[in-house]
Amino acid sequence: MCAVPRIPTAAAAVALGLLLLTGCGGDDPAGDAPATTASATSPETSEPPATPSDPEPTPTGTDGSDGSDGPADDPLAALDPCAMVDAAGLASLELTGGEAKEVGEARACRYRFEGPTLDESFTVSIELFGGHGAADIVATDVQPLPAVGSHEAVTFTGTTGGCVVSLAVTETSRLDSTAVGGDAALACDHAAALAAAAEPALP
Repeated sequence: MCAVPRIPTAAAAVALGLLLLTGCGGDDPAGDAPATTASATSPETSEPPATPSDPEPTPTGTDGSDGSDGPADDPLAALDPCAMVDAAGLASLELTGGEAKEVGEARACRYRFEGPTLDESFTVSIELFGGHGAADIVATDVQPLPAVGSHEAVTFTGTTGGCVVSLAVTETSRLDSTAVGGDAALACDHAAALAAAAEPALP
């Protein structure tokens, strides 16, 4: 134990504090190097934390979709408008031609009926709408008709004139049979006849 010299009382506290701080003036044989928590001779053995593996991808449907509910496929996509009425049916309607067309958003097939006069001659078409149903018809004179086969039917005047007979397939798809030219009443007869001939091919 260190001997504490007798010092006047006024300086006793200061002297005692200095002695305690210096450790009585003794040298520390181990030196003043700070202690370390790791051994200087031990190699570093820690490894970076493992990275979690990538999450499994979300399963997709067999059609390549992400499984979410989306718009239904066009139920008329597989139909060729020029193949819906066979040659015998076209002959019975006295229709010639059969030219594939794009009419706005519809896929169409255009035929010709040649009557004895110009007033009795018509261009008659099948038009398939895969994204628009009967509720989407833009006309002011839409009138219901008796069902054609298993499909509800309406008639109206087309945007280019003539008569249209429309068959509903789904809420967002339909077939329009259009006859343009000549007498309006005769036009509706030809449109209705072509719609009836094409109806069995509809889903």
